[in-house]
Amino acid sequence: MAKLFVIITSILCIVYCNEISYEDFLDKVYDNSKEIIFQNAMTKSLQNEGYAANSWESPYIEISPSFNRVAGTNKFETQAQILLMLTPQMPWVSGVIKDSYTTKVNKNIKITELQKNIIAISAKRNYLTYTIYKEQEQIYKDKEALAKDALEIAQKRFNANRISKAELLRFKNDYSNTLSLLKSHQILLKDTLDKLKILVGDDNFSGINNLFFSYIDDINIDFYVSNSIYNEILKLDALDYEQSAKVISRSRMNSMQIGAGYTIGQNSIDLKFVIPLPFTSQANYQQQALLELQSASIRQNQITSMQIKQNANSYKEQLIQQKEVIELQTQNEQNAKNLFDIMQKGFDAGVISVFEYLDTKNNYLNSRINLTQEKLNYINTLSLLEESLGIEIKTKETK
Repeated sequence: MAKLFVIITSILCIVYCNEISYEDFLDKVYDNSKEIIFQNAMTKSLQNEGYAANSWESPYIEISPSFNRVAGTNKFETQAQILLMLTPQMPWVSGVIKDSYTTKVNKNIKITELQKNIIAISAKRNYLTYTIYKEQEQIYKDKEALAKDALEIAQKRFNANRISKAELLRFKNDYSNTLSLLKSHQILLKDTLDKLKILVGDDNFSGINNLFFSYIDDINIDFYVSNSIYNEILKLDALDYEQSAKVISRSRMNSMQIGAGYTIGQNSIDLKFVIPLPFTSQANYQQQALLELQSASIRQNQITSMQIKQNANSYKEQLIQQKEVIELQTQNEQNAKNLFDIMQKGFDAGVISVFEYLDTKNNYLNSRINLTQEKLNYINTLSLLEESLGIEIKTKETK
């Protein structure tokens, strides 16, 4: 009994050990994403850039030697003024620089969050597509087996002179087409799985144990639009331009220098102040350029909100319609199955011909393929809705 338990456990491990949770799947995808790696580095880079921008410039020593000839002699007196010069960060500028780079960092964090959301949406779509492809593979295998059975029966009837050669060729052609569809689909299935393995960076990846085809609940589009991460990024973008303009405005008097030192030869203690006079309009033009971009960002935010709402409502309506189509197709599949079950009993009783039986079964398999195709359409439209909102939408599990 113990050995049997070990064997069963080993078999289950082979099947399920490489399956992971959806949360672990996303963690692997994020860790393996070049875009996320770069964005995280960009956030740290902006933080250090802000520290650098708010630091004092390096001090320097200014030396001014002079040689004065003494009247009536050939001697020279040597003097040298030595000053230690400092360029401090003025308090009226350091605050706005700190605020400016805090906004830049927060904006980049939001951009990183958006990229993670888009990557997660794409990864989920790819995996759900893979599960539908797996389901379709089994249907195509059933169709291939069905076509093979029909060809074998047709060959026997042809040998018995009960059908023509043209009819036999029709069955051969049907089997060839079905086999070709199966092979092509298996190539597509393998390619999809390989892409998922590359996505997670794991050659042993085989599946996710808690992610299945699902319908979304009835969602409030207005709520998602008003809290859209796209709008948050654009608001931070406008704030960034505004604060950068403040930095330029207040930086006009930021390059003041202070020096103190000693003049050798005169035994004097010296002070030096370098005060800039910002009388040119250069800073005004620079500030105005940033404020124009701020105004454009605000307007862009308004347009983006409107477009997000329009797109989201359109995709939501499509999902409602596609759900209805899936439910109708599910009924069609059940009807085809019921008819097939009736034909199965008639065939077993000898009152239904083999070709009628095989044709009914083929129609049933086609109805199953149609259902999976409608599910694929739903998955793709859901991804478009999520991408338009910039966030994953919770769904109801429907195994």
